[in-house]
Amino acid sequence: MTVSTIMSGPDAWAEILAEQISARDLRQPDARTAGRTRAAVITAFGRALSGAPVTITRALLVTSGVAMTGGSSLVFGTERRTSAVDAALINATAAVAGSEASRDAANSACIVALFGLCEERGKTGQEFFDALISGAEISPCLAPTLSPAVGQLGFSLFGGVAAAARVLELSRPRIVAALLMAGMANIDGPPDGPGGATAFMIGLSLRSGLLAALLAEALDEASCAEMIRNEGRGIPSPAAGNGAPREAAFDLLAVQSPPGADLWDQFERQAGMVLPRDQIAPLFERLETIDKVKDLATVSRLLQARGTQAAPRKVVFAARGTHEPEETNWVP
Repeated sequence: MTVSTIMSGPDAWAEILAEQISARDLRQPDARTAGRTRAAVITAFGRALSGAPVTITRALLVTSGVAMTGGSSLVFGTERRTSAVDAALINATAAVAGSEASRDAANSACIVALFGLCEERGKTGQEFFDALISGAEISPCLAPTLSPAVGQLGFSLFGGVAAAARVLELSRPRIVAALLMAGMANIDGPPDGPGGATAFMIGLSLRSGLLAALLAEALDEASCAEMIRNEGRGIPSPAAGNGAPREAAFDLLAVQSPPGADLWDQFERQAGMVLPRDQIAPLFERLETIDKVKDLATVSRLLQARGTQAAPRKVVFAARGTHEPEETNWVP
C-alpha cells in the first residue's frame, strides 16, 4: 500500500512534503550556495558557543535526566557527550540564546542540531554539508505547503526533519510518519527576543523534530503506514487556513551576520567566551572547509572546552634548621 492511498484531504501535506524530500536529487552546489552554506555553519556554531555560558543553557546541563553522559554527540563548549537528541536540545537552545534576538535564530538552532546527528552517525563533513543544502533546497516545497502562521520555527522544524531524513536515508512512508510526529511539536512562532523561554522553546521543538525522524527510522514501514492511517487525520495540518506561498520562503541558509560584521571577528568574539584562544582559529578553518572534513571528530574536538587543568603543586620550603643536608663525598 502506498502512502498516497493512505492519506488524502487536508492531511496530505505530509505526503506532499515526503514525496518532494524523497525525490530530491542533490546536485553539485554552485559556488554561491557552497559559500552561503559555509557562512551559515560558521555563524550558527559561533552563536551556539556564545550561548553556551548563558543561564538557560547551564541550567539544562544540571537538570536531572537531561543530556546524560555516554553518547557521542558533543554539547558545544563543554566536555560532555550525550545522545544526538539531547545535544540538539542544548546546542539549539544555546544557538538561540547566543543569537542576540536575530529573527533567523531558529535556522542556527537547526544547523547545530543536525551536526549532533551527523556526529552520532559517523557522517563526513560532506554528508553534513549535503544535508544542510538539501534542507535549504526543499524550501520551494515548504513555502506553498505550510501556512505562514507556523512562523520561522515551523519552517526550521520541518526543514530540519527534511535534512535529518537525508542523513538517515528514510523511505517515503518513514518520512511521512516523521513529519506527522514532528507536526505535533509546538510550531507557533515564538515571541521575538533573546529570552531563555524563547531559546528553550525552539530547542525543545527541534529536539522533537530530530526525535521524530529517529523514531520513524526505528519503526518498520507497516507500523508507519498504520500510524498514518490511524493517527494522521487527527494531527492538525500546519497548512490549514492559508497555504499561500510567502515572499520570503523558508531558507535554512538565511543565517545573517550583523550589518558590516566581519565573519572572523564575530566568530572569534563568540567562540572566545568558552574556548581557549589557540583552538579558535583552527576551528574556524575547519568550518570554512567543512565539506572537506572526513572525520567530524576533528571538528568536535575543537568545539570541546578543556577541563580545568590541575594547578601546579605549590613549592613548600622546610622550616629553617629542619632540613638535613644531603650526603656528599666532597672533601674540603
